[in-house]
Amino acid sequence: MAGNSPLYYWDTCLFLAWLKDESRNSGEMDGVREVIERHRKRDVRLMTSVLTSVEVLSGKIPAGMETLFDGLLKRLSRVSMDTKVAALAHDLRNHYAKEVGNKLKTPDAIHLATAILFRADEFHTFDETLLSLSGNVAGHGLIVCKPVAKHPEFDWQKRN
Repeated sequence: MAGNSPLYYWDTCLFLAWLKDESRNSGEMDGVREVIERHRKRDVRLMTSVLTSVEVLSGKIPAGMETLFDGLLKRLSRVSMDTKVAALAHDLRNHYAKEVGNKLKTPDAIHLATAILFRADEFHTFDETLLSLSGNVAGHGLIVCKPVAKHPEFDWQKRN
């Protein structure tokens, strides 16, 4: 069953949103929580780069959440950066610097390259710059989107 489950790549910002229980637009945090729950039930597979461990600073998350974060990381695929990831990340940064005139941050390039090379079905993020690349990440057909809840909770107040 796990081999047929969709593979979602998670950008660091999703882990931070979850750990901080961020106040976001209606339904966004439902998507984060539901994907984590679906992962626990083995309905989906989650992956991220080992870079995520570097980007999540203990001092920037609520007390006691580091253990929760470490526990989640142990249950998902963490991919190391190797020469293939580095080469593709370099190519992505070059493409956006030369072809489009936009700069792609190095960590974002590493995350995108990892998702592309490891054939993620979707790249989940809240980063608007990355969301705008969906379907054409420098010629790669990677879907970049926010995590979606199939069964969102009712929000009594609209969050901004």
